[in-house]
Amino acid sequence: MKISLSLLLIFVWAASCRTRVDSPRAMNPAAAMRQKAIDEIREADQNFSIMAEKQGLAKAFTTYAADEAIKMNDGTAPTVGFDAIRAQMSQLPSDGSVLSWQVLKADAAQSGELGYTFGQWMLTSKDEAGKRKAQYGVYVTVWKRQRNGQWRFVIDGGNTTPEPK
Repeated sequence: MKISLSLLLIFVWAASCRTRVDSPRAMNPAAAMRQKAIDEIREADQNFSIMAEKQGLAKAFTTYAADEAIKMNDGTAPTVGFDAIRAQMSQLPSDGSVLSWQVLKADAAQSGELGYTFGQWMLTSKDEAGKRKAQYGVYVTVWKRQRNGQWRFVIDGGNTTPEPK
């Protein structure tokens, strides 16, 4: 009995000394790099939304667009290139409308250089009578890591949907 109890205690002690691994990713550098990219892309998308809410669409889109960005427009031709996006954004009316969005899904390539976000957006504005109204939709944004390590969108687009339930 003393031998088996001693063996049990040694086994428990040895098991407690083992390095804890939280997930298989901790052992796989490529998976860890991909997960880091996913986390960074999600954060970039959230910061993009916060900037749009607080500083307006023009500031947000010109901050987060890559030079070669394409902005898909609901019902019209896409806007191609940073300069064209800046020009489009400068013509937005300053009517107090606020666009915000929430990431529902983010993923990245194994290389950690390209990824996407998908989510829901809401545009709040006032109608002619001053009553608040909201429009809803979904979006997808393709993100590319820039040479300086920052994430910028290369394709962004979405469309309107009924109000989420």
